[in-house]
Amino acid sequence: MKEYKVILASSTLDLEQKVNDHLKMNWQLQGGVSITYNRGRGSNEIFYVQAIVK
Repeated sequence: MKEYKVILASSTLDLEQKVNDHLKMNWQLQGGVSITYNRGRGSNEIFYVQAIVK
C-alpha cells in the first residue's frame, strides 16, 4: 500500500530542505509545488506545499 504525505512550509528554502530530507528516505514527488495565501483578518502568510508518495 502506498503512503501519501503533504509537506507544508512557510518559505521555499524550508520546503526544499523538507523535500530533500524525504527524497533521501525514498519518498517520491507527486505533482508540482502549490502555493497558497492566507489573507484573512490582516494575515498575509504564504505557504508552499508539495505532495509526496512512498
